[in-house]
Amino acid sequence: MIYSVELNFSDPSRETEWHAWYETYLMKLVSLDGLNTAQRFQAVAPETVTWRFLALYSLDSLDVYETDAYRNIGGGGNASVAYHGAITRRRNVYEGIARMPEIGESGRILYCEDAPYGFDLPNTLFTPLRAASGPRQAGATSLDGQPTRRAIAVTDATTVDALKLTKMDGLAVYAPITKRHE
Repeated sequence: MIYSVELNFSDPSRETEWHAWYETYLMKLVSLDGLNTAQRFQAVAPETVTWRFLALYSLDSLDVYETDAYRNIGGGGNASVAYHGAITRRRNVYEGIARMPEIGESGRILYCEDAPYGFDLPNTLFTPLRAASGPRQAGATSLDGQPTRRAIAVTDATTVDALKLTKMDGLAVYAPITKRHE
Protein backbone atom coordinates (compact mmCIF):
# COMPACT_ATOMS: atom_id res chain seq x y z
CA MET A 1 0.00 0.00 0.00
CA ILE A 2 1.26 3.48 -0.88
CA TYR A 3 0.60 6.55 1.23
CA SER A 4 0.78 9.63 -1.00
CA VAL A 5 1.17 13.16 0.32
CA GLU A 6 1.03 15.94 -2.27
CA LEU A 7 2.16 19.29 -0.86
CA ASN A 8 2.75 22.94 -1.52
CA PHE A 9 4.84 25.14 0.73
CA SER A 10 4.18 28.87 0.52
CA ASP A 11 6.88 30.42 2.73
CA PRO A 12 10.13 30.76 0.72
CA SER A 13 11.95 32.24 3.72
CA ARG A 14 11.43 28.99 5.69
CA GLU A 15 11.58 26.43 2.90
CA THR A 16 15.17 25.31 3.59
CA GLU A 17 14.32 24.86 7.27
CA TRP A 18 11.16 22.90 6.34
CA HIS A 19 13.10 20.55 4.04
CA ALA A 20 15.64 19.85 6.81
CA TRP A 21 12.85 19.18 9.30
CA TYR A 22 11.06 16.88 6.83
CA GLU A 23 14.23 14.84 6.19
CA THR A 24 14.56 14.15 9.93
CA TYR A 25 10.85 13.33 10.16
CA LEU A 26 11.12 10.71 7.37
CA MET A 27 13.73 8.86 9.43
CA LYS A 28 11.38 8.81 12.42
CA LEU A 29 8.49 7.55 10.30
CA VAL A 30 10.34 4.55 8.90
CA SER A 31 11.29 3.52 12.44
CA LEU A 32 7.62 2.58 12.99
CA ASP A 33 6.41 -0.98 12.53
CA GLY A 34 4.31 -1.10 9.37
CA LEU A 35 5.76 2.02 7.71
CA ASN A 36 8.47 0.57 5.49
CA THR A 37 9.80 3.22 3.11
CA ALA A 38 9.66 6.99 2.68
CA GLN A 39 10.98 9.25 -0.06
CA ARG A 40 10.29 12.85 -1.12
CA PHE A 41 10.14 14.39 -4.57
CA GLN A 42 9.83 17.82 -6.21
CA ALA A 43 8.03 18.67 -9.44
CA VAL A 44 10.41 18.96 -12.39
CA ALA A 45 8.17 21.66 -13.93
CA PRO A 46 6.33 23.16 -10.93
CA GLU A 47 4.45 25.64 -13.09
CA THR A 48 2.64 22.76 -14.84
CA VAL A 49 1.35 20.86 -11.78
CA THR A 50 -1.00 21.48 -8.88
CA TRP A 51 1.35 20.05 -6.25
CA ARG A 52 5.01 21.06 -6.09
CA PHE A 53 6.13 18.32 -3.69
CA LEU A 54 5.29 14.64 -3.33
CA ALA A 55 6.09 12.21 -0.52
CA LEU A 56 5.53 8.48 -1.08
CA TYR A 57 5.51 5.92 1.72
CA SER A 58 5.12 2.13 1.69
CA LEU A 59 2.73 0.84 4.37
CA ASP A 60 1.62 -2.60 5.47
CA SER A 61 -1.82 -1.23 6.36
CA LEU A 62 -3.61 1.81 7.74
CA ASP A 63 -3.19 0.36 11.23
CA VAL A 64 0.12 2.23 11.62
CA TYR A 65 -1.86 5.48 11.97
CA GLU A 66 -3.75 4.08 14.95
CA THR A 67 -0.63 3.44 17.02
CA ASP A 68 0.65 5.42 19.97
CA ALA A 69 4.10 5.29 18.38
CA TYR A 70 2.79 7.22 15.34
CA ARG A 71 1.06 9.79 17.51
CA ASN A 72 4.16 10.14 19.73
CA ILE A 73 6.38 11.22 16.81
CA GLY A 74 3.78 13.79 15.78
CA GLY A 75 2.05 11.81 13.04
CA GLY A 76 -0.96 13.27 11.29
CA GLY A 77 0.47 16.75 10.96
CA ASN A 78 1.21 17.44 14.61
CA ALA A 79 4.97 17.27 14.08
CA SER A 80 4.75 19.90 11.32
CA VAL A 81 2.62 22.33 13.36
CA ALA A 82 5.31 25.04 13.10
CA TYR A 83 4.80 25.03 9.32
CA HIS A 84 1.00 24.63 9.11
CA GLY A 85 0.43 28.17 7.87
CA ALA A 86 2.64 27.47 4.85
CA ILE A 87 1.53 23.90 4.03
CA THR A 88 -1.36 22.82 1.86
CA ARG A 89 -1.63 19.13 1.16
CA ARG A 90 -3.70 16.23 -0.06
CA ARG A 91 -3.26 12.77 1.47
CA ASN A 92 -4.45 9.40 0.26
CA VAL A 93 -3.56 5.71 0.36
CA TYR A 94 -3.47 3.49 -2.72
CA GLU A 95 -3.45 -0.19 -3.49
CA GLY A 96 -1.56 -1.39 -6.53
CA ILE A 97 2.03 -1.29 -5.28
CA ALA A 98 3.17 -3.05 -2.13
CA ARG A 99 6.54 -1.29 -1.80
CA MET A 100 7.88 1.74 -3.63
CA PRO A 101 11.26 1.23 -5.26
CA GLU A 102 14.06 3.64 -4.51
CA ILE A 103 14.23 6.39 -7.09
CA GLY A 104 17.82 7.47 -7.73
CA GLU A 105 19.08 10.90 -8.70
CA SER A 106 18.31 10.49 -12.42
CA GLY A 107 15.02 8.67 -11.81
CA ARG A 108 11.63 10.28 -12.23
CA ILE A 109 8.14 9.54 -10.94
CA LEU A 110 5.30 10.00 -13.42
CA TYR A 111 2.04 10.58 -11.56
CA CYS A 112 -1.33 10.76 -13.36
CA GLU A 113 -4.49 12.02 -11.76
CA ASP A 114 -6.90 12.02 -14.69
CA ALA A 115 -5.53 8.96 -16.51
CA PRO A 116 -6.22 6.03 -14.15
CA TYR A 117 -4.30 3.60 -16.36
CA GLY A 118 -1.55 6.00 -17.37
CA PHE A 119 -0.45 6.87 -20.87
CA ASP A 120 0.87 4.81 -23.76
CA LEU A 121 4.52 5.86 -23.71
CA PRO A 122 7.55 4.04 -25.15
CA ASN A 123 9.37 1.85 -22.63
CA THR A 124 7.19 3.09 -19.76
CA LEU A 125 4.88 0.87 -17.77
CA PHE A 126 2.23 2.58 -15.66
CA THR A 127 0.77 0.84 -12.64
CA PRO A 128 -2.89 1.64 -11.92
CA LEU A 129 -3.58 2.67 -8.33
CA ARG A 130 -6.92 2.44 -6.55
CA ALA A 131 -7.75 4.37 -3.39
CA ALA A 132 -7.59 2.03 -0.41
CA SER A 133 -9.90 4.31 1.56
CA GLY A 134 -12.32 7.11 1.00
CA PRO A 135 -12.16 10.37 2.91
CA ARG A 136 -11.72 9.49 6.57
CA GLN A 137 -9.77 9.94 9.72
CA ALA A 138 -7.21 7.14 10.00
CA GLY A 139 -6.00 7.45 13.57
CA ALA A 140 -3.99 10.66 13.71
CA THR A 141 -4.03 11.14 9.92
CA SER A 142 -6.82 12.63 7.85
CA LEU A 143 -7.17 11.07 4.38
CA ASP A 144 -8.73 13.05 1.54
CA GLY A 145 -9.59 9.93 -0.45
CA GLN A 146 -9.05 11.73 -3.78
CA PRO A 147 -8.45 10.96 -6.51
CA THR A 148 -9.94 7.49 -6.27
CA ARG A 149 -7.92 6.20 -9.22
CA ARG A 150 -4.62 7.26 -10.70
CA ALA A 151 -1.50 5.74 -12.24
CA ILE A 152 2.21 5.86 -11.45
CA ALA A 153 5.34 4.98 -13.41
CA VAL A 154 9.08 5.18 -12.85
CA THR A 155 11.33 6.40 -15.64
CA ASP A 156 14.48 8.48 -16.02
CA ALA A 157 15.35 12.10 -16.78
CA THR A 158 16.53 11.27 -20.30
CA THR A 159 13.15 9.76 -21.21
CA VAL A 160 11.30 12.70 -19.65
CA ASP A 161 13.34 15.14 -21.75
CA ALA A 162 13.22 13.10 -24.97
CA LEU A 163 9.43 12.67 -24.83
CA LYS A 164 8.82 16.19 -23.44
CA LEU A 165 6.77 14.66 -20.63
CA THR A 166 6.67 17.83 -18.53
CA LYS A 167 4.51 19.35 -21.28
CA MET A 168 1.98 16.49 -21.29
CA ASP A 169 -1.43 17.44 -19.88
CA GLY A 170 -2.49 15.30 -16.95
CA LEU A 171 1.01 14.08 -16.14
CA ALA A 172 3.08 15.31 -13.19
CA VAL A 173 6.82 14.57 -13.28
CA TYR A 174 8.75 14.44 -10.01
CA ALA A 175 12.49 14.15 -9.26
CA PRO A 176 13.79 12.84 -5.92
CA ILE A 177 14.93 15.35 -3.32
CA THR A 178 15.76 12.72 -0.68
CA LYS A 179 17.05 9.20 -0.73
CA ARG A 180 14.59 6.47 0.11
CA HIS A 181 14.52 5.83 3.83
CA GLU A 182 13.71 2.35 5.11
